Amino acid sequence: MRTASIVFSLLVAAPLVAQAPAEATEADLPGTYRLASSVSDAQQRVDAAIEAGVASMGPLRRSVGRRRLRAKNPIRRELVIALNGDRVSVSYDGERFDVRRGVRETVRLSDGEDVRLRATVEGARLTLHWQGDDGERRDTFTRRPDGSLVFGVTVTSEQLPNPVRYRLGYRRS
Repeated sequence: MRTASIVFSLLVAAPLVAQAPAEATEADLPGTYRLASSVSDAQQRVDAAIEAGVASMGPLRRSVGRRRLRAKNPIRRELVIALNGDRVSVSYDGERFDVRRGVRETVRLSDGEDVRLRATVEGARLTLHWQGDDGERRDTFTRRPDGSLVFGVTVTSEQLPNPVRYRLGYRRS
């Protein structure tokens, strides 16, 4: 009787195992993704992260830091990722950056600032590491098995007492 019970349990569970989503891979990363939440909800999340980063600064430095961080962290409604051989291309609402994997290259931001950018891909995760005169930023794009994308940002600087960290969800479009 016990053997029949085990066999029955395995037969019932087998279809559930077969339907489990496979792990996402590098091949799943490329695509167009749209913000999964409202812009106002995403802005609240970013603003909370900025406040945590500047909380222990004095009032004047906090105000300046808040303004600069908000300008450098706009809510992106659309992200486009492309991987072509040794090239990685990411577009943030149409602002495109194209670099070779693992090679630090100088790119110009829309505000005219030149920064150094390196892209790495490990499995279903793309990381962009930005280095500027004022600090560093790490953007991670992690593809989930359900097709969604988690966009994580970490900003560090000698001027910031605490890193600014936030994550936003995106849907494949």
